[in-house]
Amino acid sequence: MTAVDTSGSATAGPGAEAPTFNRLLATEWRRLSARRFTRVLLLVSAVGYLVAMAFIWSQHAQPTEADYAQATVARDQQVVEIQRSVDACLAAGESSDTCGVAPTVDSFPLDYFLDARPFTPEQVPGLTSAVGIAVAMAAFVLASTVIGAEWSSRNIVAWLFFEPRRLRLLGAKLLTLLGLVVVLAFVAQAIWLSSARLLMSQRGLPVSSLGSSADAFWPTTLQVSVRAALLVVPMAVLGFGLANLMRNTAAALGVAFVYFAVVETVLGGISPRLQPYQFTVGLRAWVQDGGITVYGDPVYDQQTGNLDPELIPVSNLHGGIVLLAYAVVVLTVSVALFRRRDIT
Repeated sequence: MTAVDTSGSATAGPGAEAPTFNRLLATEWRRLSARRFTRVLLLVSAVGYLVAMAFIWSQHAQPTEADYAQATVARDQQVVEIQRSVDACLAAGESSDTCGVAPTVDSFPLDYFLDARPFTPEQVPGLTSAVGIAVAMAAFVLASTVIGAEWSSRNIVAWLFFEPRRLRLLGAKLLTLLGLVVVLAFVAQAIWLSSARLLMSQRGLPVSSLGSSADAFWPTTLQVSVRAALLVVPMAVLGFGLANLMRNTAAALGVAFVYFAVVETVLGGISPRLQPYQFTVGLRAWVQDGGITVYGDPVYDQQTGNLDPELIPVSNLHGGIVLLAYAVVVLTVSVALFRRRDIT
């Protein structure tokens, strides 16, 4: 049998040695970082981020005293106009239910009347989650193409001549991929949090504007940031596992689209109590601070005397376990079939 080292040089005979696992990792790292698709994806992501930041920057501004004064006048004028409308309605003999209630100045937040609202600290956690989800989706696509391209080009067969131990080979590819996407995810979060600080200082309000909750802002935001960054792990494992199972990138993306767009919707319609076990619900629960609450089947409420939807809390931990469960199941089936199936 001929053994070839991972750099491509071949040696023959009894002295031939299989590549070590570290050498496999190093080779996979060089191949993954040199892939054209990886570089194109990074470039598209960077351009998309800059466009999004430019849009956010253009939509916000630090209000001046003159802006607040103008907004106050606009708000008071609207309150007066609505008051006149209500008075005219009542004078015409209409009931108060028909005419409604006149608002007060406290009914309208002053920010609504500013031409350009300031970027507030309350926006940061939600956008932190959005950055994490966007990076995780990119990780899913990258993972699908990494192993899908190996199957499409039949390069996976050639690799098994270099390293016939299939699990070692697949493990090296997956670990390299996870290492890359985790590093990129934390880099993306670091860039976003730096951008958020810049936005708050130049186009928004400081963290101190939160009052008594200002001290908890950065610890809470960092926790959301870490969870959002780690979201790339189950997403990359899912993409890798599906593409390896289907032996095709497009098939893996198609299966994922059908599941997320159709299957989860149908499952939620069949029984709302299944929602805490759906992937998308677990994803939202994992990244959102404090988890989320979903609505279950109607239950009788003794306090209101009505049938109200059951409130089902989904914690961060529950969401994380659901994501890992999906990833582990898909990867296990994928690896088991890769180990046993004929790939020639």
